[in-house]
Amino acid sequence: MKKVLLSLSILVSAFAAQAQCTPADHDFGAETYGVYPDVITGLNQATIDQPYEQIIYVLVPEDAGAIDSAYAGVPINNIVLENISYEYNGTMNDFSVLGLSLACNPSNCIFEAGGQFCGVVSGTPNMSGEFPVTINVTVNLTFFGLPIELPFSFPGYTFIVNGPAQVASFENAMEIGTVSPNPANQSARIPVTLGSNDQVNFTLVNMVGERVISKTFTGKRGENNFNFDVSELPAGIYLYTVQSGNQKATRKLVIQH
Repeated sequence: MKKVLLSLSILVSAFAAQAQCTPADHDFGAETYGVYPDVITGLNQATIDQPYEQIIYVLVPEDAGAIDSAYAGVPINNIVLENISYEYNGTMNDFSVLGLSLACNPSNCIFEAGGQFCGVVSGTPNMSGEFPVTINVTVNLTFFGLPIELPFSFPGYTFIVNGPAQVASFENAMEIGTVSPNPANQSARIPVTLGSNDQVNFTLVNMVGERVISKTFTGKRGENNFNFDVSELPAGIYLYTVQSGNQKATRKLVIQH
């Protein structure tokens, strides 16, 4: 659970946000607690001076024993996401120094026991590098009638901010337009502009990483329109990736029926 909370803090912090999120958009299935993305999936990488955003989903346990075995059987009242810090030159700094902010749902970042919540980290990273991240949370419970606060700090994640994006030559350049409509219901269209005739790979994955669409088409130099059917897919949030050669872009698509 410590790693679970770590991923919660990191994810919720690494994606701090001005955007909105809906807790129920991710299905944890039969799990009683968890965070998505988990530590195996990891955090998305960022690029300096480029907008960054990611949603983190949190399912809070009811039993404090999931966090500290000394309190097994003691109900959790709530978990508070206090802050996220990163190490740079031996000093711990607040995540906001990197240019990122956190917005939670609920807005006070107090997550009640047994509930599902989410957070969005967003902003524009102002420094490149690989930063060790520590997430700081407080678990609130009542033990023999006394309120107990259990502060925990969870290290172990690395937030990667890449340097300036390289500009490809026109012959190899690929530009991805905005998918429309978004949200989509029956079908969606993605404009793809290529610098030369080339093969283009398209994949669509759901929020648990399952590939639901995988297609390849031959694009011509100039503008192409890639259409795909989503009418049979469950409503929810998906990530689509368009790749041509060594150039790749991943973006979000919402499906609503």
